[in-house]
Amino acid sequence: MKHVNLLYAAIGNVTRHKLRSVVVILCLVAILFPFISAIAILEGVKAQSSISAGEGADIYVTMDMYGRNGVIPVNMAEEIKKIEGVTRSVPRVISRIYIGGKLAVLFGLPVEEIKQMSFLKGSLPEEGGIVIGKGMADALNLDIGKNLEIGVRIISIVNRIPLVLRKEYRVSGIFTPESGIWASDLVLMNITDANSVFEMEGFATDIAVYTKPGYEAAVSEGLQRISKFFRIQTKGLVRSYIESGFNMKGGVFVALYTVAFAIAIPALLVTSGFGLSERRKEIGILKATGWQTTEVLEMVFFEGIILALTGAPLSFMVSYIWIKFFNGFFIAQLFIAGIGNIPSFTVPARFLPLPFILSIFLSLVLTMAGSIYSAWRAATVPPAEALR
Repeated sequence: MKHVNLLYAAIGNVTRHKLRSVVVILCLVAILFPFISAIAILEGVKAQSSISAGEGADIYVTMDMYGRNGVIPVNMAEEIKKIEGVTRSVPRVISRIYIGGKLAVLFGLPVEEIKQMSFLKGSLPEEGGIVIGKGMADALNLDIGKNLEIGVRIISIVNRIPLVLRKEYRVSGIFTPESGIWASDLVLMNITDANSVFEMEGFATDIAVYTKPGYEAAVSEGLQRISKFFRIQTKGLVRSYIESGFNMKGGVFVALYTVAFAIAIPALLVTSGFGLSERRKEIGILKATGWQTTEVLEMVFFEGIILALTGAPLSFMVSYIWIKFFNGFFIAQLFIAGIGNIPSFTVPARFLPLPFILSIFLSLVLTMAGSIYSAWRAATVPPAEALR
């Protein structure tokens, strides 16, 4: 019964000192909200990337250019189709470009491949036509039927003078916001137009190879027989790049947040009552009426648990509402590069149990570090000194 009575006393202290309790809970929310939001967005982007990799080709083929990826002739796609086990061989042109000062991704595909896509608003891009993401359409105030000038900076191979190639294309379609994060700033066109942008007719950045189940190793061997200069990347290798990249990014964020977490402990120390004469007098009165130091610390321990179990779920709830209902307004740009205050796509996020459990643990650490020490300091001095 003694422990139950101490719990009731802790509840009474939390409800009686409403201002102090609210301040501590708000501090917990301010500390945990970015952490929970960052982990949720990171997991969402990671999951969407894994889905994209899973639905992509089984093998990606480029030419080796001094140890890095180089362009590959488009006609190699026909040679690759002859390998036993290959179902499709799709040449692609993929490059980063800037349009109106905004970073975008140019994506060129054969017309027959574009016709298989069903997430377009408007018509498919024919010759001289493009489909753009909604983010780009909003940023440049573009709509279907308008023209978009694309400029690419290249270096002349003759005299090494930088040149800018500019061509106009008609917007024939716009990706819907539900198309995902990758389609927001995407420029989709047929591969012939994509080649003309860079004046590299007959070449592709890679060839996506789709194989029958279980034929991936045999097809890789067949590719090596066609040319020893092929660079081959399998779906498993792409997935490993995704996993390692996001895990590294998450590790860097956690390391930086640990520093911020350590800095936050003194703030909780102050807001929990350190140096407040009223708190010292309360503990002095309890000691004068016969309370033991262990009983005072247990009561303060229960107070910390109550505040932590209030602040952590509230932080999780605020993060969920902010991302799901306000689409990560303002905060999403801190974790996804290249987007504005208002994302033009649905921000991917996954709220997993582990971050919630971790947030409760962090809340307990913060509240205990901010209250146990100050309570112990006040409880170990003579009551007369504490009441002074």
